[in-house]
Amino acid sequence: MSFLLTRLPPFAADYSGVASALHDLGGLVVIHDASGCTGSYTGYDEPRWFAGRASVFCSGLRELDAIMGNDQKLLDNILRTTRERDYGFVAVVASPVPMLVGFDVDGFASLVEHETGLPALGFATTGFGLYDRGLSAAFLAVAKRFVAEPEAPPAGASLLGASPLDDIGPPTLETLRRVLDRAGLPLVSVWGQESGLAAIEGAAGAAVNLVVAASALPLARFMKRRWGIPFVTGLPLDADGEAGLAAALAAAASGDRSPAERTPARGTGPAGGADHRTVVLIGEQIRMTALRAALRRRQDGSTIRVASFFAWDESLAEPGDCRLADEDRAAGWLASADADLVAGDPLLAALLPDPARARFVALPHRAVSARLDHPAGGRCMADPVGAVRAALDDMPGRTGR
Repeated sequence: MSFLLTRLPPFAADYSGVASALHDLGGLVVIHDASGCTGSYTGYDEPRWFAGRASVFCSGLRELDAIMGNDQKLLDNILRTTRERDYGFVAVVASPVPMLVGFDVDGFASLVEHETGLPALGFATTGFGLYDRGLSAAFLAVAKRFVAEPEAPPAGASLLGASPLDDIGPPTLETLRRVLDRAGLPLVSVWGQESGLAAIEGAAGAAVNLVVAASALPLARFMKRRWGIPFVTGLPLDADGEAGLAAALAAAASGDRSPAERTPARGTGPAGGADHRTVVLIGEQIRMTALRAALRRRQDGSTIRVASFFAWDESLAEPGDCRLADEDRAAGWLASADADLVAGDPLLAALLPDPARARFVALPHRAVSARLDHPAGGRCMADPVGAVRAALDDMPGRTGR
């Protein structure tokens, strides 16, 4: 009951994270469920589902099959599907009912591989974990199974964690390509969308990795241990952010490891003053950390804290930042923060202790509100720095605090 939600909707689940990470890789993704979990992923979590091509197969699990352990039915359906179309691999993704009845995901994946002759991956997702865990698990599984040993000197860069579930879409990818061009680094692969297995297989040949979401940090650290690839974390939200990130990537790729494994150009900004305010940014950790850095570069003297329900890395956190464990503790932390301005997904406004007390800036996060709060071309989506800065400029100074 520690993650009971009474004011917020369920966030995107771990099985959605796995399926999303594998979406563009040309495999058959089998979600073992009674169709509800598959429907949540295809209908709400995955923005590419209605416009792109991907094979997500629902097992159609029924009560009798679960009770009797009738795995042959699922195996027969997978065999028939793989005979009808060419796939690069098969992924078996579990859901709550298979978890409760003790379904052996890894054992079944081995059986699928033996029967189909295709590489098969098993994911023991439960539906109780969040999407970031699914992304991390899928990224690591793909790296360990498909990335080939490099045959040439390292060159270029890969983007790790570019998931649509974290609202990394075509405009952000275009900006990231511009950053790589500025750093003189050709793009090797994108982990999260666009790249197929051929590009992923060559990812070990990159000279540096750019981590754009905290869910990809386990992958970045694995690739550093395995192939010695340094990494930089960050997301460019303004022109100065692009320049700083490009410089950090170029330095890391050339052998200067000092900028790696951190977000460049954090900035500090002046503190205190009559107009001092407390700002809380809630969302994906690397995105919110980049937003904080961009606000500080504009010489804002506010105290800015970052918080997240999702993947969290202490190396990116500052004193006062918070990993939000559950809804109740998040509401308590927000009350103690006594923020003047809170920015995050619109549904998170329900956690504010006094909505009239704090200004709220809506920064939609697909893993939280799915399709509810994603209007095309919305200002907060396109320019979160400008949206928060405008809200701060519009607030009267607070004195005597």
